[in-house]
Amino acid sequence: MTNARQTVYEPPKIGRVLIAEDEELVGKSIQKDLQSKNFKADWMTTYESCEKALKENDYHALIADVYLTKDQPDGLNLVKLAKEIGIPAVIITSALDKDVAKKGLNNGADHLLEKPFEIDELVTVLLEIWENPRGLISRRERCFDQNQLTDKERELCRLILKGLTNQEVSNVVGTTLGTVKFYSSQIFEKLGVKNRAELFNLVFPT
Repeated sequence: MTNARQTVYEPPKIGRVLIAEDEELVGKSIQKDLQSKNFKADWMTTYESCEKALKENDYHALIADVYLTKDQPDGLNLVKLAKEIGIPAVIITSALDKDVAKKGLNNGADHLLEKPFEIDELVTVLLEIWENPRGLISRRERCFDQNQLTDKERELCRLILKGLTNQEVSNVVGTTLGTVKFYSSQIFEKLGVKNRAELFNLVFPT
């Protein structure tokens, strides 16, 4: 009998990105093009919805237009938020100039792209910042992807990396202490580490 995990139904997703773009044609186009490249892509048009999404979900990157509101560069505030959370960000704008670039870079942008751009150019930028991650969340999720952790293993590993004890992890996820210890052993084995200290040093090398 063939193991279900050995059957590949579709190429693996490269990463999950949030697109902050108020222009419908542009936003839909970027989302569709990234999905065609096997990315998971969420597209939103307002600062408020993007802010909420960044705080409530784990993204690998933010792609933000400078102006989500007319004459208000609130996309740069999203970039700043992404930096605080630990997510790399790419600024996209049709009015790229030195002032915008300077503000964007000061807010923590990893790259700037002037619209219109080819999707392959954006993909190249994303892959480059993931290969050399500066944000902590990007570094963590990249490690999970490379070691093929399951969704459950990722959930528990995130809590472990936050410094929670096995009992605290058990309380948070609503499972038994024995289950947490079992998954912890699985995680350590997959990542080739012996304890929590080695796990932290692997994910966040100094």
